[in-house]
Amino acid sequence: MNKLYTNSPIRQPSGTLVENILRPDLDSQIAIETRLKANGNMCWTCSSCDTECSVNISTGRLHPQKIVRLANLGLMKELISLSEIWHCISCRRCLQICPNLVKPATTIAYIRDAMVDSGALSFKKVIAYRELFAHFQRVRWHATTKCMKGEFNPISKTTFQDWLRTPAPALTDVITNNQLLSGFEGFQKVTFNFNSALCFTCGECSSACPVSYERSVFDARSIFRMANLGLMDDILNSPSLWLCINCGRCSEACSQNVDGSNLIEGLIQMAVAEGMVDADFRFRLEKANKIIYSLFLDEIDRLLGLNGYRNDIH
Repeated sequence: MNKLYTNSPIRQPSGTLVENILRPDLDSQIAIETRLKANGNMCWTCSSCDTECSVNISTGRLHPQKIVRLANLGLMKELISLSEIWHCISCRRCLQICPNLVKPATTIAYIRDAMVDSGALSFKKVIAYRELFAHFQRVRWHATTKCMKGEFNPISKTTFQDWLRTPAPALTDVITNNQLLSGFEGFQKVTFNFNSALCFTCGECSSACPVSYERSVFDARSIFRMANLGLMDDILNSPSLWLCINCGRCSEACSQNVDGSNLIEGLIQMAVAEGMVDADFRFRLEKANKIIYSLFLDEIDRLLGLNGYRNDIH
């Protein structure tokens, strides 16, 4: 017999003991939905969020659908014990894909705050998590660089730790007049529809970006500026281009209506079309992500020390 993992044991009419049957907490469910307006009650468990989640694709260790279901049942005790809550990288693909406009990422953000408010997690650990997340972008940069060179092989935990501590090379080159507009004609086709020329480098995009911590690793404003200056070789050969998680926050934040998210996607397509990466690059990057994301989640679990909820209910 399969177990249903929840709060307390009961007996079926036959006398068979079934442990941990879920007991919904209606008051908590109403409180969660009232505060969040995340449309959790509209979830019909189609699993679109799970199949689109980039972390779940790489590791199989983050299930937005399960989190929404637990929230719908008002099971805050179970939710605030989940280290899985901190595996989310805020790419918001779950929001973008849901046919019923459910917002799993909004629910996850709420549960994170609830963990701190309840004392399940200290704010000191949250700060440590943010630093780990910021340094993980370095790991992504180093892994992408290796993949672009066709050199990526499985990495050790030691290498992962080294990459966490190793910043990307600083951007120190001075742009010359000869470089300006060298790729402008090609970029025009990519940038025109996304209003990039309206950018006045205020930095709203980078401030909103969840992976923009170090300019040499990833900085949305720098990418848009380089595109406007026609620096084709520099931008299309940059590993930073591939670190965008396509969350759309830069497009939402821009007061000039620059569609940065789609602009970067257009530049990625241009890099492929121009042969800046070989045909197998995406496959290498996919394999690399499976390795580095798994190591990243292990590091999160070690850092936070939370007990993961059973995955049997997803």
